[in-house]
Amino acid sequence: MHEFSICQSLVDAVVDEMRKIDPKPARLLKTRVVIGKLRQVVPEFLEQAYKILTKDTIAADSALEIECLPVSGRCEDCGWCGEMPVGKFGCQACGSVRAEIVGGRELYLDNLEIEEQTSP
Repeated sequence: MHEFSICQSLVDAVVDEMRKIDPKPARLLKTRVVIGKLRQVVPEFLEQAYKILTKDTIAADSALEIECLPVSGRCEDCGWCGEMPVGKFGCQACGSVRAEIVGGRELYLDNLEIEEQTSP
């Protein structure tokens, strides 16, 4: 289950980012990540790992939002650009095998939604 190791890096990054915020936020509400389909991450496994790994951290009880991006490509022969089904990496317009994968490998922390402390 590689989702656990991916999530450990994600949680480490979230905790580091939360420590940098000044003034200190009241709490983290949501973590948003973007993952391309070629990463072969099972969202449910990543969510389970997130719940386990954020326990007893500044990110505890926050939600994890996952945006899954499709595989996309561009044909070097006809110029077509668009979504490619996993396992069929040729041009979807002309059938050329000279189609380049341009999306679907993403894996990054997109943003954090925080609740700021209110002044008394």
